[in-house]
Amino acid sequence: MALTRWFALTAVALALCAESAQAQGNPAPGSPVVYVRGQVILQAAPGAAEAARTFERELADMRTQLQEQAAVVDSMLQDYQRQEVLLSPQAKETKQQEILNLRNQLQQRQGEMDTQAQQRQQELLGPILEEVGAVIETLRSEGNYSIVLDASKEGLVAADTTLDITDAVLARLGVEPPPPAPAGGATP
Repeated sequence: MALTRWFALTAVALALCAESAQAQGNPAPGSPVVYVRGQVILQAAPGAAEAARTFERELADMRTQLQEQAAVVDSMLQDYQRQEVLLSPQAKETKQQEILNLRNQLQQRQGEMDTQAQQRQQELLGPILEEVGAVIETLRSEGNYSIVLDASKEGLVAADTTLDITDAVLARLGVEPPPPAPAGGATP
């Protein structure tokens, strides 16, 4: 009889703890699914703003280079079009081939720069994403959560805000959470 009473009191205490945690905006430990607002975390993560500025500056330099090379191709094409009637068939073919080669080189360079940009973005953001991922995994493990979803990704239509662990992730990263969204907002 005493054992049954002890189990009943323990169950009531656990239920009250779970309600208290949910009332404070924290999911109950062992909740099967919680979520984060990944965009909010990524924007606030230490080093993310500097990484984004560095990436944008480097990307702007790459764009400038491509624009300069495109201007050269455009200039050659305009020159060719002005001179076309004066050129022999052999000279026309030679100029057309030069322009085509430059366009191909420009497209190839653009592809190379796209790859470089992706690699550079990964270099800059990789360590930040690893740290954020480690914090999320630690919180998932500590809270016995089965799944952590990213509300920033498509697919999550609605969710109970007490299942949002974004502020806990930001706190572990040493960052102040952003002010709450206005009431009636569509963001979970």
